[in-house]
Amino acid sequence: MKKLFKLSAVVAVIAGGFASPSYAAYPERPITIVVAFAAGGGTDLAARYYAKQFSDALGQSVIVENRPGANGTIAAAYVAKAPADGYTLLYGSNSTLSAAPYLYSDLRYDPIKDFDAVVRLGDVPSVLITNFKTPYKTFDEFLAYAKANPGKLSWAHANTAHIAGGMSLAKKAGLDMVPIPYKSSPQGITEVIGNQVPLMVVDLSAAMSYVQGQRVLPLAVTSAQRTPGLPDVPAMSERFPGIDVFSWTGLVAPKGTPKEAIDKLNIAGTEIALRPVVVKHFQDMAAMDTTKTGTPDEFSDFIRDQLKIWDTMLTDAGVPKQ
Repeated sequence: MKKLFKLSAVVAVIAGGFASPSYAAYPERPITIVVAFAAGGGTDLAARYYAKQFSDALGQSVIVENRPGANGTIAAAYVAKAPADGYTLLYGSNSTLSAAPYLYSDLRYDPIKDFDAVVRLGDVPSVLITNFKTPYKTFDEFLAYAKANPGKLSWAHANTAHIAGGMSLAKKAGLDMVPIPYKSSPQGITEVIGNQVPLMVVDLSAAMSYVQGQRVLPLAVTSAQRTPGLPDVPAMSERFPGIDVFSWTGLVAPKGTPKEAIDKLNIAGTEIALRPVVVKHFQDMAAMDTTKTGTPDEFSDFIRDQLKIWDTMLTDAGVPKQ
């Protein structure tokens, strides 16, 4: 009821607010959602699902454009400099909007100064996966093996949540493991399946189909609590309190985008994210929680809070700035 009340309140406040003649009929042409990661990964699949929902809700084509590279910062820098007209949006995440300022000394955008928050769309934990050829089949067995074989285990990662999750575990558990960066989650998962690398910390949204198909084995999730999607898989925090790493996603627009466009996108996005069919789709497919959506101001405040959290988390995990 609270969510329905919130949505009704948003609609009531904004209704009739599309006073600008140039944006009364927005959108009048296709909208492009730029995804910062490669096609086929969890972020891409979620963005494409949302794009279809937005297209139906707005009565206009919504196109997904992939611009992978540099942990998402290439896409974010591109959108930051795009026309602020509501037709180019970034499918933003913690990688691009929370962690990047503390990872890259030459970042070409500012998450607050260069973007307007539109709508928060989902949160998802990461998961530590392995293949069925390794000698450990549970989280406890993995910990024992890693401690008995310092420096011999490598683990893959493809974004900042993966890095933070893996490094936090290594530091709190006292493990000596070798991190290996990959350009995309599918690439890393493929390497795990083939045992080219024995482990990966990856978004559960990207790994879920492989887990369900019994191609990889989940050992532990990085969230503070177990996820409903994998109730039998332990949370790392059960052994090492304080580990709580999750990815989040949402739409942002270039700074200065007309309020009318942002409000219309937010109303559509909030309604979509709270649809029971959408909630169930993401819970079943990706263990993603879409119910924490809200207004543009709420999303903006969330991003500011996340910047502080990721600064502390990356510092505590010992992740160096590049």
